[in-house]
Amino acid sequence: MLMKKAFFSGLMFVSSVAMADLPVCHILYDAGSSGTRLYVYEQQGKNWVEHEGPKVTALADPVREFRGKKWQDVDSVLNEVVAALDSIKQDGPVKNNKPAWKAFDWSKQCQIKSAAVYATAGMRLAEQSNKERSLTLWTNLKQKLVAKLGEKVDVDAKTLTGFEEGLFAWLAVREQQKNESFGIAEMGGASAQITFPCSKCEDTQPSTRTIQLDGKALKMYSYSYLGLGQDEAPKSLGLPTSCVNGAATKQANWKPQDCANQIQLTVEKGVRDPYNFVGEKLGSQEQPPIDKADSNKWFLTGAFNYINPANIETYCVKDPKLSDEEKFCYRSIYPVKYLETFKIPVDAPKLNVSWTQGAVVCKENKCLEPAAKTPPFCRWLDKGCLK
Repeated sequence: MLMKKAFFSGLMFVSSVAMADLPVCHILYDAGSSGTRLYVYEQQGKNWVEHEGPKVTALADPVREFRGKKWQDVDSVLNEVVAALDSIKQDGPVKNNKPAWKAFDWSKQCQIKSAAVYATAGMRLAEQSNKERSLTLWTNLKQKLVAKLGEKVDVDAKTLTGFEEGLFAWLAVREQQKNESFGIAEMGGASAQITFPCSKCEDTQPSTRTIQLDGKALKMYSYSYLGLGQDEAPKSLGLPTSCVNGAATKQANWKPQDCANQIQLTVEKGVRDPYNFVGEKLGSQEQPPIDKADSNKWFLTGAFNYINPANIETYCVKDPKLSDEEKFCYRSIYPVKYLETFKIPVDAPKLNVSWTQGAVVCKENKCLEPAAKTPPFCRWLDKGCLK
């Protein structure tokens, strides 16, 4: 019996040594407004290899009772999210002669250090509409992930603040640039972010925080405009008749500037921030201190990658016979108007990055540790962050 016990303890020792030889990995879900995408990031030297997995239902859908989901579907949606961890172990279904995702068995190829589900603008809107449901969703999701991955894995599940979302996108760009001398403009479906290093900015405002990178302190400005993403903007700002699909077929002598001039982004003291609060009043404004930025170099990410002047001809000059919900003429003009409003060069280099990588870089660097003394600022809620 003693020999048998020693034999098995020897096996456990070998197993733990073998596990220690595996690369560190972080699991990260991008819980966006259109769906929840799984990523596993594998550390190889100083670099992170991204393993993209399946996309499942958006977390916000059962809370907002959107896209056919009801609140009673919440448990099945959460189970879908957790089940993606098993799905990524095999190739995804074949489409156009290639799998939707490539198999990566994280349970055998990694030491899983952390797992996080981070939601962005869609879930901010869901929390606005129903705080109680949202809190229940986050609590239950975290419990399910802990049950799946074990108590030793650091599990987090929450809605990102606007500061964090912009910062993570900036960090993802930094992984390619290998320096800090730039700012970014990022546009999603429901929100748009502006982020840049700003050593001259005031520490007193929530949009400015000191982070740490490679052992150095860096003061950052990062702001997210909720409602200024390309899908939400025509709802929050209004859809002028000069911006509808086929506008040139309905208005004589139509020009793209006719649409741009009707998109009212600015107010007296800054740029409109339609769905964030000032105190308990919905609707804010913010003027980023771009004149104080440490660099005048900019990168464009997110939906800015799809700026294409040819789309104006396709969707505005011609009549594409699309449904009213498909606001492609507006989306062909609005991103340029947005950039011009901030005096950010429309021809700045475009990069296709994922903020999820930046979140992993931040985790490894403990980049937000210096800012931890200051509570997070959840602008989208009238009475502070969900507890």
